[in-house]
Amino acid sequence: MPTWGKVALSAADADLRKALRRSRRQKATIRSLIRQNVRLRKAAKTSQARIAALEARVSKLRATGAALSRTLFGRKSEKQKKPSTGRTRGQQRGAPGHGRTQRPGLEERKEEKPPPEDARICSCCGKPYAPNGTEESAIFEIEVKAHKRRIVRPRWRRACECASSPQEVIAPPVPRLFDRTPYGISVWSQYLYERYACFRPLKRVAAWMSDMGLSISPGTLGSSVKPFMPLFKPVAEAILDHQNKAAVRHSDETGWRIRSLRETGGSARSWLWTSVTEDAAFFHSDPSRSAEVAMKLFGGTADGMILVCDRLSTYKKLERDLAGKIILQWCWAHQRRTFIDCAAGQVRLTEWCQGWIERIARIYRLNDARLEHYDPAHPLERQSPKFDVAHDKLKEGLDALFSEAERQLSDLPAGAREGKALRSLLNHRKGLCVFVDHPLVPMDNNFAERVLRAPVIGRRLSFGSDSELGAEFTAMMYTVVCTLKMNDIDILRWLRAWLQACAENGGQPPDDLKPWLPWSMSEKRRREFLVPG
Repeated sequence: MPTWGKVALSAADADLRKALRRSRRQKATIRSLIRQNVRLRKAAKTSQARIAALEARVSKLRATGAALSRTLFGRKSEKQKKPSTGRTRGQQRGAPGHGRTQRPGLEERKEEKPPPEDARICSCCGKPYAPNGTEESAIFEIEVKAHKRRIVRPRWRRACECASSPQEVIAPPVPRLFDRTPYGISVWSQYLYERYACFRPLKRVAAWMSDMGLSISPGTLGSSVKPFMPLFKPVAEAILDHQNKAAVRHSDETGWRIRSLRETGGSARSWLWTSVTEDAAFFHSDPSRSAEVAMKLFGGTADGMILVCDRLSTYKKLERDLAGKIILQWCWAHQRRTFIDCAAGQVRLTEWCQGWIERIARIYRLNDARLEHYDPAHPLERQSPKFDVAHDKLKEGLDALFSEAERQLSDLPAGAREGKALRSLLNHRKGLCVFVDHPLVPMDNNFAERVLRAPVIGRRLSFGSDSELGAEFTAMMYTVVCTLKMNDIDILRWLRAWLQACAENGGQPPDDLKPWLPWSMSEKRRREFLVPG
């Protein structure tokens, strides 16, 4: 074979080898891409499954959030739809109005506003105008400004030689609430009013006083808690003693943070308890929710007292410890929430839950219809025929409700989600029906929850208390303020009078508390403390 032929074969062989190697590399790349594609497909499938699971979880959480939101803030109450009266909102056509509010007690400052002198001369002939009566109007203004009282007490020396008479006479000093302090009664009463009636945080109260011209530090105000305690403790104890004589009381509790509890390595969470009657509210702060704490509030109550409360186990133990001294009326609003919580996030239980909400609402309506014919002056067995008819309908409605719960529970399989709510309803039947034989007892403890709203606002603004002493004093002041408010007593006016009486008594509370309590003060004195208007 010629040389050129060998060279050509050698070159072709080299090209083929290069093409073979390139082909092998491409095949390897293709195999790698195929494996990578398989992995990516698996990862994509896993991600899609995870996305689907997360979307399902988000949907469930949204449904739960919506259900809980309706529970807490929904427009529908336990009574559901109410019959419309057909009355529009606002002033009714043809109805007499209340007129302008009279304020005879306001200080009147007369201001005379004559026209300018050049306007009182005729521009044509130059003769002066003659007086022609007056035109009067009134404008209400508020002026708040701090001032300093300079107390000057003249001293009088004896000018005669009578040894039995004092050498010198002088007026007694102005009573002070606290020794060695320059602040008067108005400052301390305004501080307590702003802090515990208006729920202003401590620093904001100090800033507000500084704006009024009195520069005072938050520490000065905060350090007054300890000397204030003995001044208000007898009032709070008297309020609790008054509640112990009531036939019906409400109870509830809410969280309260005490920062000093963290110093011992524990949690800062504490509880603000409340006991509410028709004309008084008592608060107590404690780190525990045990029956021992409840005993402090209800241990001295009268026999046969009915306590309206939720189904917290604390109250059940309290009932056992008091050996039948109290009767528990369980709250129907909490029972209703049990059904709502059970159906939260469960689409299949929505209709079931709504059915139970309507059944409970019907009991509310039947009870309202019964109360329209109830006469508290007569016992239950001596009411009018209309009351007896409504009373029988209520009992029939309750029997039907509990019978339906028993029927549904018997048809459910073991471990069904709905079973918990149904068993709770049946287990608490006795306590849920106390109101039937005691018409004046409400079906829920919403009264106590409404009273707790104001302290909850104070908690959100001030984030709780710094110390256990501060939390105790806060509960004490909420007791006084809420009780005064429930009886239409002007809180600021009462505080000023009370602190003035304490100052005149040597910095101690008055011995006789009857003139200071809404239910024991005279009618004349009550009118002096009533809220204006």
